[in-house]
Amino acid sequence: MSQPSPLSPETPPTAAPKTASHLGRWFRRLGIAVAGATAGYVLASVAVAIPLSIMLVSPRPKRRRHLESMRLRDYLWARRIPYRETQFTSYDGTKLTGWFLDRGWWRPTVVALHGVTGNRTSLIRFGAILYTAGFNVFLYDGRAHGHSGGRFVTYGYHEVRDVSAALDHISKKFRLRDQRFGLVGISMGAAIALQAAARDPRIAAVWAESPFSSLQKISREYVADILRVPSTALAPTTWVAELIANYRGNFSVSDVNPLAIAGKITCPVQLVHGLADDFVRPHHSQAIFEALVNAAEKDLWLIERATHARCYRAAPDEHHTRLPDFFHRHLGR
Repeated sequence: MSQPSPLSPETPPTAAPKTASHLGRWFRRLGIAVAGATAGYVLASVAVAIPLSIMLVSPRPKRRRHLESMRLRDYLWARRIPYRETQFTSYDGTKLTGWFLDRGWWRPTVVALHGVTGNRTSLIRFGAILYTAGFNVFLYDGRAHGHSGGRFVTYGYHEVRDVSAALDHISKKFRLRDQRFGLVGISMGAAIALQAAARDPRIAAVWAESPFSSLQKISREYVADILRVPSTALAPTTWVAELIANYRGNFSVSDVNPLAIAGKITCPVQLVHGLADDFVRPHHSQAIFEALVNAAEKDLWLIERATHARCYRAAPDEHHTRLPDFFHRHLGR
């Protein structure tokens, strides 16, 4: 009796290896798990990014009660500092309100720019020092702060043009003879002052305390500190937050970058930063200082034990001397 050929229909088909089928199922499950994890990570990033974007462009204002307080007005009157409330309209129709400390139309003028969540009262001490030293001083509430209009904060993207509108307004309303101006700013106000100085030739001197070098950089550092994770791990979250902030505030986070335009600043710049500042760390001012390659004069004053935007508190006597001296040298007496 003959044996069946290997190719004979009577030969049973070769079975697929069990390992191959197991690997296929494993890869399918892995793919589903990866897709699920990716989707979960994206959703988590969006869930975290939304409140971060709101915090960025709609921070909760502080010091609002100071604007209504009679104590502040008593503070000014006790020092014989007359102030005139005035309102002006910026390029996009936003109405901004401030106080003009009037020393005389023939005197030089310094404009004061407060930090995020603050208002004109945040720099009232600086205003008093400069007024006493012989300067006109204009303190105003930035957009979305104090009594000014506007819904969103953009850290200089729109505020730079607000500064130019402020200069136009006070020049005309108070008939100022000198069309060279000084800017003094703290934190966000310092970053705005630097960006404005790179664009408006009327700005003749800038005193910038605790500025950030880049909005994108400080935002990522801030989130990393809050969540206690490396900033690289938060890249997708911060990227989504920036996209949302860009849409809500009608601006570009990446374009708010004092460091990138520092080389265009030609006027004298005094940078001031606290060595104990753990919010906007001193390396931001140090980087800006190095980038001020075309400034007529530049100086970096680092203050021991000063935390963020608290340089005056750490060195009040030095401020009373150095602040007016800086503007006297560059604006005149």
